[in-house]
Amino acid sequence: MPVRLLVSIAILIIAFLVLFLVLIASETALTVWHYLKEAPVWIQFGYAVILVGLPLLTLVLFWSWFRPGKKKKKTEQRALTSESLQDELLEFAGQGVDVSAALEEIREQRRRRSTGEIFIAVYGEVSSGKSSLVKALLPEAQIETDPRAGTTTDIRHYSWQAASGDRVVIADLPGFNLEDDTAALEETRRSHLVIFLCDSDLTQSQAKQLQLLIEQRKPVILALNKSDRYSADELGILLEEISRKTGLRRQDIVAVSAGGKEEVIRMLGEGMEQRSSRDRRPEIADLRHCVQRHLDRDRELMESLRDTAVLTMASEKLDAAKDRHRAQKAEELVSKYSRRAVIGALAAVAPGSDLVIQGVLATRLIRELSKLYDVPVKEIEIESFLELAGGKVRNMTALTLAIAGNALKAFPGLGTISGGVIHAVAYGMIFDSLGKAAAETMASRGELRPYPAAEAFEDLLHDHLESGAVQFAKLAVSGKKRGDDQS
Repeated sequence: MPVRLLVSIAILIIAFLVLFLVLIASETALTVWHYLKEAPVWIQFGYAVILVGLPLLTLVLFWSWFRPGKKKKKTEQRALTSESLQDELLEFAGQGVDVSAALEEIREQRRRRSTGEIFIAVYGEVSSGKSSLVKALLPEAQIETDPRAGTTTDIRHYSWQAASGDRVVIADLPGFNLEDDTAALEETRRSHLVIFLCDSDLTQSQAKQLQLLIEQRKPVILALNKSDRYSADELGILLEEISRKTGLRRQDIVAVSAGGKEEVIRMLGEGMEQRSSRDRRPEIADLRHCVQRHLDRDRELMESLRDTAVLTMASEKLDAAKDRHRAQKAEELVSKYSRRAVIGALAAVAPGSDLVIQGVLATRLIRELSKLYDVPVKEIEIESFLELAGGKVRNMTALTLAIAGNALKAFPGLGTISGGVIHAVAYGMIFDSLGKAAAETMASRGELRPYPAAEAFEDLLHDHLESGAVQFAKLAVSGKKRGDDQS
């Protein structure tokens, strides 16, 4: 019989079945409607609730079962206060997390606040005149070393008592690439005010660094050095152009001459000349006024912004410490369950019983990892992940067993290598990659998503087959010897 005829008959039968079901449903609905019209109102209402609520309840149950676990809101999304941060520090210190970096940040904030000093961070590329500007701003400043431990960048602090009575500390930051210089960026966040020094129109690199500074939500003053090279009209046009490009207020862009050395040429006659250098007189009055204006008008705002920035930075350091702690604990869990997988494979007596053992172990491992990362994981997500990972393993079985067998050959005197030992080594390698893939997915996504986790598992298994084989071969050999001795 032709295929088209069979398809046509099937379509015809399905159409009649659908029509039959529609007629039965219509008849039933009309009958129910007839009886409901005669029934009391409370019965009509109850029937309507059941008719609407039952399908909705079914949908809700299916959705709650199949949807992925909700990702918890990050710490940064809730209100961050000094009290809440201290509570977190106590909580995680009790769990064994190293909170020293966050504590040091809070101590430094309190120290700076107690001195009443105004901290100003000064940025500028090499040869932009930054050192001359610092000297001009603070002619009698005393150089201080950075009191904070662990600073890798040479940050120099200069303290000075201003005529207004304000005690000012300028942080001279030699680094200019904020994306790579963590110490310089952190010092910026601890400061009240930032001065960005350039000696011409902004280059692309300077504009990028300035934007990073603006994003720190600090008052920023741009100082254009060597302004005596321009006429008054040229200088006005240039300052307006910089304001347009950067989005800075025109009143926060000032022209300065930081001073420094300048070369002087004297003609001695008969074509002879004498070259010498002399100090150039600094012209920084506009910059001083701009800084003082911020101190007079925005003191409380700057203090508030500084406190918020430091609290955020301390919170970030606490989060980094928590991530390191969790990564270490996750590695310990994966190592523990990988060893159990090896021993479980050696202990398997019935064909296929090792698969049952490993399935139970894998589920326990993922549940312990989810508890460690505080990630809710549903049973169906675990099953889906293990099923997808199993498919990846089946595609690589021959390669995995071959590498396991080669690793065992590194142990002379072992004799004939049994298939059980080879499988035990393979299970160790598989479990190691399985646990690491689940941990990485939970850490990066805040949930266990089966498909991405299975992809990460495949990549890890490919990358770490040979490097992990010898480690698990040692474990399998020692486990086998203990078993032989006991028997």
